[in-house]
Amino acid sequence: MIRKIKHTVKGEPGVDGAGVHLTHVLSRHTMYDTDPLLLLDAFDATDPEKYVAGFPMHPHRGIETISYVMEGTMVHRDSLGNEDAVTDGGIQWMTAGSGILHEEELPPVKRLFGVQLWLNMAKENKFAPPAYVAVPSESIPEIPFDGGKVRILAGSYEGREGHRAPYHPVNYYDVHIEPGKTFQTKVSETASVTLFALVGSPTVEGERVEHFGAAILDEGDEVRISNDTDETICVLLFTGEPMNEPIAWWPGPIVMNTDEELEEAYDELKKGTFLKEKIAMSRE
Repeated sequence: MIRKIKHTVKGEPGVDGAGVHLTHVLSRHTMYDTDPLLLLDAFDATDPEKYVAGFPMHPHRGIETISYVMEGTMVHRDSLGNEDAVTDGGIQWMTAGSGILHEEELPPVKRLFGVQLWLNMAKENKFAPPAYVAVPSESIPEIPFDGGKVRILAGSYEGREGHRAPYHPVNYYDVHIEPGKTFQTKVSETASVTLFALVGSPTVEGERVEHFGAAILDEGDEVRISNDTDETICVLLFTGEPMNEPIAWWPGPIVMNTDEELEEAYDELKKGTFLKEKIAMSRE
């Protein structure tokens, strides 16, 4: 059965970090519908004043953050000592686990364009060791189909493997669809399926998803996305089995299962006991 749209989510402009202009799409108000996907923020700016302040050092626990830089540069530093620049077409995957501090610098470029997702971690993995890995554009598999191509940002497609999510398997694709063409793929009947209109406005079974908006799909074992416009569109497609666990998430960077666990995490931040791994970061 082809999945239809359960409901759409309109992106709302906002400012985060030290003054980065973003479009907030998925967050606490959609977290159970998109489980295990928690958050989706998108950015698209040609004016450096709207992003160069970046994201100063801040904590995370209990989640994984996945940044996809379509155009531009994102410079990552963290409390494990990692320092890395992700550029055009690359992704960075950070496992916060038991706790990490990180910052993202956004140097001036012609265009800064991309998205960041937050993937929840199951209760049994909330205190896994933090980690960071970058996947450059040239290492991301691209699979052609009749009318476009699929970039495998994570998971697998048609027997090809992209980056493997270390704790909770997901499929995360950047699907490019040419004018008048359709992309169709099988999905698990029990998975949650969410798509984001990154470039242009796709349609799903006759219902349009506006640019920089998301669609949460209902039940079924296939997804069909069409392009009835006169330009190539790009759609981010995310599928994953729901964790079906309680989610405790106040406004902020930590996601646990109970309010008590959140209180403990923020108390540890105040006491300086938040990090469970040795701080090795250098700012030479």
